[in-house]
Amino acid sequence: MKFIELVNNLKSQIKNLYLIKGDDIFVIDSAIKHISNACIKEYPDFNKIIITDENFNINFLDEAIQSLPIGADRRLVILKHINKLTENDKKNIKKIIQNIPDQTTIIIVYNDNWKFLKDVESVDCGKQNFDIIFKYIKYETQKQNLNFSDEIVKTLIELCSFNMTKINMELKKLMAFNNENLLTINDLKNIVDEDHEYQIFELSENLGNKNATKSLKILSELIQKKEPLQNIFAMLLNHFRRIIHSGLSDLSTTELSKLFDVKEYAIIKAKQQSKYFSKIQLKNILFALEDIDFMVKNGKMTQENALFYTVFQILYC
Repeated sequence: MKFIELVNNLKSQIKNLYLIKGDDIFVIDSAIKHISNACIKEYPDFNKIIITDENFNINFLDEAIQSLPIGADRRLVILKHINKLTENDKKNIKKIIQNIPDQTTIIIVYNDNWKFLKDVESVDCGKQNFDIIFKYIKYETQKQNLNFSDEIVKTLIELCSFNMTKINMELKKLMAFNNENLLTINDLKNIVDEDHEYQIFELSENLGNKNATKSLKILSELIQKKEPLQNIFAMLLNHFRRIIHSGLSDLSTTELSKLFDVKEYAIIKAKQQSKYFSKIQLKNILFALEDIDFMVKNGKMTQENALFYTVFQILYC
C-alpha cells in the first residue's frame, strides 16, 4: 500500500494492523500521525501505548493489545525501534496478531527483525512521487504566504532527491530566507545542501555532455564532503548501470524501476541521459565499469583512482 493510499483509506476504514516500511523518516512519522489521528479521538494518554526496546516484553505487549480502550472506541499500540526479538518472541507475536481485538490497532515500524511477518501488507513510506511532494511544498509555503515558483519547487525536489525528511529540513531554511518572496534558483542552490544522489545525476549529465571541467569539479566536491569513497563509487556505478540498461533494454520505466529496486524518477533520469551515448559507447562503458569494479574489489586500484578513472573512461569513450 502506498502512503497516499493509506491516507485516503483511513477516511473510511481503520485496520487492526499496519506494517510501516521505508527509509524516509518524515513519511514514516506522517503515516503514524495519520493513523493515530484516525484511531484516537479521546484520552490519548490512556489509549495510545508506545513500545520500544526499553519497555518491550511479550506479556506487556499482549496486555496492551488485549486491554479495552478507556472512554473511546479504539486503542492504538505502536511498536518501533524494536531490535531484540527472540525466536520465542517472534512465535508469540505471530499468535497475538492473528487475534487482534476489533477495538485495537497495531502499528509496527519495520526493520529487519520483523522479516518473519511475511503475509502482512505493508505501507510504503519510502520516497514519494513528484506530484505528492510538489503539492506538499506548495501547501507548506502558501501557509507562510510565500510564493515559490513551480521551477523553484521542482529544483528543490531534485536537489533533495525526493527525500521528504531532507526537503522538510531545507524548507525551514528557505522559509527563513525568503521573507520577501525573492527566492531565485541561484539562492536555492546556495542555501540547499545538494543530496549526493542529485550530484551523481548532475555528474552524469556533464559526462554525457563531455564537459570535463564541470565533471571533475562535481567529483571533487563529492569527495570533499567526506562521504566514504566506496559509497560515491557505488552510486556512480549503479547509476551508469541503470543508464546502460535504459539505453539498451526494451523494458518499460516501471519494469526497470522494479528490476533495479529504485523509484521511476531514477529510471526516467537514466533514460534521458542514455541518449548522450550510442549503443556501442554504452556497451564499452559497461565493459570498462566491470573491469574497474573488478580491480577495486581485488585491491588493484584505490577507490579514489577508480572514481577519476571511471570519469575519464566515460568522458572519452
